[in-house]
Amino acid sequence: MKVLYDHQSFTGLSYGGVSRYFFELMRSFARRQDVEFELSLRLSNNEYLDQESFSSHLRYRSLAQFHTVHRVASVLNRIYSLGRIKAGQFDVFHPTYYHRYFLNSLGTKPFVLTFHDAASERYGDIYPDLGEGLYEVKKKLIKRADAIITVSEFSKQEILRFFPINPEKVTVVHLGTAFGSESMNGLAQPSVAGEPFPYVLYVGKRRLYKNFDGFFRAMQPVLNRHPDLHIICAGGGMFDRDEQSMFHNTRLDQRVHYRPVTDTGLMTLYRNARAFVFPSLNEGFGIPVLEAFSGGCPVVLSDRTSLPEVGAEAAVYFDPEKDDAIAHAVERVVTDETLRRDLIRKGTERLRHFSCDKTARQTLDVYRTVI
Repeated sequence: MKVLYDHQSFTGLSYGGVSRYFFELMRSFARRQDVEFELSLRLSNNEYLDQESFSSHLRYRSLAQFHTVHRVASVLNRIYSLGRIKAGQFDVFHPTYYHRYFLNSLGTKPFVLTFHDAASERYGDIYPDLGEGLYEVKKKLIKRADAIITVSEFSKQEILRFFPINPEKVTVVHLGTAFGSESMNGLAQPSVAGEPFPYVLYVGKRRLYKNFDGFFRAMQPVLNRHPDLHIICAGGGMFDRDEQSMFHNTRLDQRVHYRPVTDTGLMTLYRNARAFVFPSLNEGFGIPVLEAFSGGCPVVLSDRTSLPEVGAEAAVYFDPEKDDAIAHAVERVVTDETLRRDLIRKGTERLRHFSCDKTARQTLDVYRTVI
């Protein structure tokens, strides 16, 4: 069997959950004898691909700050992907995002679509910029796809809620992470602090339904009660002016810090954090939960959408729309060493239910059903 993946999630961003998902799939398949794959990509700055040799793309790091260059790279990559699709030298096509550019060129070849979440369907009216126009594109792709993979039971219910589709066409394949196993070597031990202060860790994007503003508002009294405690935000871009003003107006601007992320740096942040907090209102899966488990970090989660499905009994949960609930849950974990140790133990046990190889095996099973 040969699988063709396209360029979409690897073109513009150096990091990202979707590109990591497909990268880990390909890396697992590279160790198997019963499947081949091709990534149709010519231009990319994706950091994950640097770790493996299965892509021969060119990098354009020195030009990456120019948006026009990204657009040109996307167009050139799309032309190349169309060429590989028309060549037809594959058994299954698996696009890496929701663009319909390939529909007229695919012919009768089967394709599998991964549905990550319904954020644009859930919050499109509240946040018009969130996947504007994406619903109709998804609808066409879902109708044409021979099989749909969703990353959680919650996401399966979302696709059935928003789109006309036969439930038998949808298969749940949980994600995994290789984050801890390959990043632990050479890192500081937990007893060696990576930062000169205790901190709560927030990871990833902060806008829209990610609920960072609500999290920070809830944390203000906690920070005031614990003057040595800080917040570190890993990834998601530098703080913008509104965020800087918010921190300054509460006189907490010296207690909230941004850190850019690499895998090694992020693992160090997890390993030394008092807790990882995920206050999101909507997640299709929530890979940072598994990353925190990998780093031996106590996890405090929103009780919404897929997060209880992933975290199960290995996390403390809160209502993300109630400031007191957020504050109580975080403060409880930060101050209770017995609870922290228990959460770390449960997180290690919970992590055994997820692996990239398991994700790859189950994905391969879906491919076989459409051939």
